[in-house]
Amino acid sequence: MEDMSASIIAICEELADAKGQIPISRLADAMRLLGMNPTDQDVGTLQRRALSVQSMQDDNEDGQLALDSSQFGRLMEDALAQWLAADQAQQLLHDFQVFDKDRTGRMSTQKLVEIMKISGNSFTELELEEMLLNSGVEGGTVDYKDVVYKHFFGARSRSALGDWGLQHRKPDPLQDASALREVAKMKADRGKLQDALGLYRDALALLDGQAAHSTAAATLHDMARLKEMLGEEQEALSLYLRALEIREKVLGPKHFYVATTLDSIANLQDRMGQVAEALDFACRSLSIWERFFGPEHSHVAKILYNLVADALDGIADLKWRSGETDEAILLYNRELSIREELLGVEHPEVVELREFIASLHP
Repeated sequence: MEDMSASIIAICEELADAKGQIPISRLADAMRLLGMNPTDQDVGTLQRRALSVQSMQDDNEDGQLALDSSQFGRLMEDALAQWLAADQAQQLLHDFQVFDKDRTGRMSTQKLVEIMKISGNSFTELELEEMLLNSGVEGGTVDYKDVVYKHFFGARSRSALGDWGLQHRKPDPLQDASALREVAKMKADRGKLQDALGLYRDALALLDGQAAHSTAAATLHDMARLKEMLGEEQEALSLYLRALEIREKVLGPKHFYVATTLDSIANLQDRMGQVAEALDFACRSLSIWERFFGPEHSHVAKILYNLVADALDGIADLKWRSGETDEAILLYNRELSIREELLGVEHPEVVELREFIASLHP
């Protein structure tokens, strides 16, 4: 399996049982983890291909039809190649249609070759020649749909059934990293935090040339959350701050993903005793959520609750000692009105908060 992509290897390891076997019933799960969106027909076709593998195990430890990890990985690699080829074929058709202003479905061979060269596809001269030979030229023009279908899926084509995709369209780093993130989440959900962190690091390594991409930020955020769970708070804070920097740069300072990272930083700093810093990040987060949901939304209430109720010994005390008593009381009263609407005026939390606010008045 050494020559397979990192994401396929990780998926096989995640889905395999103790004997290294993977039931064919997990094919759909594997396809989705790789970023595909398969139909029932797609899954059925792949399952029939799995059943045709001569050395397929009769059953695994749970009594299900299964393949060993290497066979399963090869099958997924072929499926991904075909999926990418189909995706590329669809994109190429779209490019041709953009230039087919008269909607004739035909264009000159010269124009077709020019479009294919500027479309971002790494076609060789031999491949371009083959595509034209297979399609049949009439009066210097070709049916471009026929060109695409025969090249990617036609029986006469050297690249039939997705082989072209297998040779030239391996998953790009972004796609591979996204798949690794999904497997890492599965491992984290099962408590395998160190294994998950390893996969997140692999994903970041793949994104080395795209360090400012939103996927890199999401990976850093996920890693920080696991570091928190492991009690490594300072390292978690560093990762959150790196994620925040990328998200603000790529998504803009008012994006809701920025707000989620700000929330995480504020909560972590509050637990670390960095109260003033936590207040700053929490207020920045609150301004974003208010922009999206309005000041009465339940999520805003939750942030306020973290600001003034859960951090009574920190934020409120800091404001009180710094002489910002009026602002502290205003925050408490605003949180109270929202909690009353959400929980009812007689809810124990509401009663307790109301009594606390009353105690602040001279």
